[in-house]
Amino acid sequence: MIAYLGKRLLALLFTLLLATIAIFAMMHSVPGGPFSFSQGDMSAAAIHNIMVKYGLADPVWQQYLKWIWQLLHGYLGIPFEEPTMTVNHLIASAWPITLTVGGLTIAISYSLGLLLGCIAAIKHNTWVDSLITAVVSAIGVALPNYVIGFLLIEVFAIKLGWLPVGGWGSWKDVILPVIAFSLYPMALMERYTRASTLEVTYADYVRMGRARGLSERRILLKYILRTSLIPLITIMGPWIPNILTGSIFIEATFALPGLGSYFTTASLRRDYPLIMALVLIVAAFWGVCFILSDIAYALVDPRVRIEGVSR
Repeated sequence: MIAYLGKRLLALLFTLLLATIAIFAMMHSVPGGPFSFSQGDMSAAAIHNIMVKYGLADPVWQQYLKWIWQLLHGYLGIPFEEPTMTVNHLIASAWPITLTVGGLTIAISYSLGLLLGCIAAIKHNTWVDSLITAVVSAIGVALPNYVIGFLLIEVFAIKLGWLPVGGWGSWKDVILPVIAFSLYPMALMERYTRASTLEVTYADYVRMGRARGLSERRILLKYILRTSLIPLITIMGPWIPNILTGSIFIEATFALPGLGSYFTTASLRRDYPLIMALVLIVAAFWGVCFILSDIAYALVDPRVRIEGVSR
């Protein structure tokens, strides 16, 4: 296990290095710069002084090596759109909000989706199955999360006045964003859980368990549910970094000062330090989630051995 984790972590570090090189090269290959359009009323000398101040007048390879050196010392630079702050402080102030909403979204959507999927599979071809599948698919899949957000605001904030329209400051501000954000991953979890559970339900070893007189509860928990989790890990695992790094639409709809909005503003404003920090966060999350998925395979399926070459 330790050797396996060591190899995967080294591979992750190499992947992050390649990702940062690629993004850094693409950023600087695009014509223009962060101060080419926003400082149109400034002289060329003033713009050059600003470029020198932020180190943008140096060759690209020197800028990258400087950024790597600062990264190794835990410093991510100064964001161009917030020059009074560092990227570290900006992320530290915005990411907890995104993590709070994202963590609750994962807990609620995955648990409810798993529960509803199991119920729909157990009640296969009944009105319960049809109701769950129809309602979840219609609400969670067909409607975008920002449309659901506007509907929730219209009903529960404007008409009923039970919850705030948006903002951040109290526990009530979390409810509507989490509901709007949870419906789509919950719908995916329900549909894949239902399909995977139905596939396992009619397997030979499940029939053998019933023939041996095992209780339906034990068959469901030990044989059906455990085996059906294997494809769910593959499908739903990659959703975790997407959720924990924020949603542009959800945060904009509910005026949340989270991390999601910076993905758009940093790209539009050519905020190089902030772009590099966000890319590093997303790439690291993806790599860690894939490693955890492999470990989860070994825990769920005894046939999978991390130390082995075959699975």
